[in-house]
Amino acid sequence: MFKECRLRKRASFRYVYHNGTAVSGELMTLIFVKTKGVKVGVSVSKKIGKSVVRNLVKRRINENFMRLMPRLNGEYNYVVVAKPGIKEAGFHEIGSALGALLNKAGHLKNV
Repeated sequence: MFKECRLRKRASFRYVYHNGTAVSGELMTLIFVKTKGVKVGVSVSKKIGKSVVRNLVKRRINENFMRLMPRLNGEYNYVVVAKPGIKEAGFHEIGSALGALLNKAGHLKNV
């Protein structure tokens, strides 16, 4: 994930949580709010696993989001919240689940 495309500050996450719209799936929840530019934050709690597993899940989500960025409609800030079932999911399963959530929210262009 490019540095300029990341949500980093707690206040940014809090703004998206409080003012955003949520779309939920089996593996993750996507929360988004309209802004200028596209920024993404990933939240993986300790319920998912130890630090190695959490970081692996974050890397997989970030990479899949980067692959979907050229197809995004509009400019939003996104927070992806992982659910406990995601640690057994593979890279492509996470990608398809993320694509389905973005499509459900109406943020993907039909290419």
